[in-house]
Amino acid sequence: MRKKHVIMVYPYQGFSGTYAKHMPLSLLYASAELVKADYDVVILDTRVTPGDWRKKLTDLIDADTLCVGVSAMSGAPIGHAREIGRIVKAANPGVAVVWGGPHATFYPESILRDEWSADYAVSGYASKIFLDLCEALREGRRPVDIPGITWRDGDRIHVNGGNDKSFEYIDYRDIPYHLIEDYSPYGQLDQDRRIFSMYSALGCPYQCTFCSSPAQYATIDGKKWVALKTIEVVDHIEHVVKTYGANYIYFIDDDSFPSLKHVEDIIDAIHERKLPVKLGFRGARINEIKKMSDAYLAKLARAGTDIMHIGAECGSDRLLQLLKKNCTVDDIVECNRKLARHPEITAAYNFIMGLPTETLNELKSTRDLMLRLVDDHPNCLIFPPNKFRPLPGTELYEVAQKEWGYSMPNTLDAWSAIEVEGEISDQWYEKGMAEFCNLMLISSYFIDNKVENLTEGTTLFYKVLRLINKLYRPIARYRLQNGLTQVLVEYWAYRVLTGVLSKLQARFNRISA
Repeated sequence: MRKKHVIMVYPYQGFSGTYAKHMPLSLLYASAELVKADYDVVILDTRVTPGDWRKKLTDLIDADTLCVGVSAMSGAPIGHAREIGRIVKAANPGVAVVWGGPHATFYPESILRDEWSADYAVSGYASKIFLDLCEALREGRRPVDIPGITWRDGDRIHVNGGNDKSFEYIDYRDIPYHLIEDYSPYGQLDQDRRIFSMYSALGCPYQCTFCSSPAQYATIDGKKWVALKTIEVVDHIEHVVKTYGANYIYFIDDDSFPSLKHVEDIIDAIHERKLPVKLGFRGARINEIKKMSDAYLAKLARAGTDIMHIGAECGSDRLLQLLKKNCTVDDIVECNRKLARHPEITAAYNFIMGLPTETLNELKSTRDLMLRLVDDHPNCLIFPPNKFRPLPGTELYEVAQKEWGYSMPNTLDAWSAIEVEGEISDQWYEKGMAEFCNLMLISSYFIDNKVENLTEGTTLFYKVLRLINKLYRPIARYRLQNGLTQVLVEYWAYRVLTGVLSKLQARFNRISA
């Protein structure tokens, strides 16, 4: 049998990767069982590799290499993941290329259609089934009995069944943090933070009609949201603080606050141990913030919480009901005013635009809400609104498919052309909506204080960014407030700039060598 040599590769992340590089937690999780089984695992993060990552990858591949794992999200990272696969095949055609991550979970067949980029795709939680696949590769067996594996046999693509029945829980002591030799390159916006992402809870109890989580967790037996034990979470935090110098913990739960006591117990334990960390929460909902008292929010702030990502989504009560957000526009406004009384916590709002059945007037109501939130709470952030993308298994995908005949991309070329901020589908848009979406997107970068508040860096790039923000912000707000979509040259300049920045990011490592 072959030796246990596996290379795990993380691709570039498109435009968003130019300002945020968090540790490749997906690769660490996927490697956990391999490390316990004495595999020789190497992680190559192309985003932070000095010099030419292509040469580094080629040098790592030898006669004993069993496979190369690639974690890829849908969109721009697909193109880079394809390049990784083809480099592996050019170096040694006998080395298997295995894709995992969100795209492999939901669209595995699109990956296997490109025979020069991948041999296998792992859907769902990867740590156990990836080990099973590697064992099969070592023994020369086809993975016919391994659930969650998509594989090619000649011209035929096999999709093995077996959706996850339980959440993947990995004890923090089994997360192979040591595979990353240097954590200093990771961070965001040139801030002086050593950020460690982790879970405090698994799953999500809600049924948002645009979100893939209800489909992903539909097969989970029992509760769809499970809080991890307080002592395990805080032991984990203490471990990364003492061992790796972490000073910021970013909870990447789908939702941290279905139980307010769950989070309160964690911050109480952090305080008791005097752990020197700040906190951020990716998952929070308006219906949960309604339940938070001022005393509760003050406690979060004292614990070092400096940001909460909140799904506001839109400014129409009808659409909020369609999305199953369990709140109204008035609820959003009132919660924002409450959060304004605690400015230490940045309220960072997510929005969606271009929903099926959405009207232009409803889109303008979302514009109005965005501006009102900033007026009522000058310290809040408005993230660039996402253009709605129908995801299979969601309720709104069914609406888009049945009523408008929507069909999702089915090739890697088509998927790699999609950027989060880019065009998805406008076939259900009213006249004028596409232009208004573009206006909202470009204006959202400037209508709040995000550039000033988040870009602490002193490099020329961030100095220029702050200057652009200072000059353009009044124009952006005036344009957005008055719906001036005509001659929106800023949007096209933005599209060119994001493309250039993505390419520069792809070349940065070689230049820095």
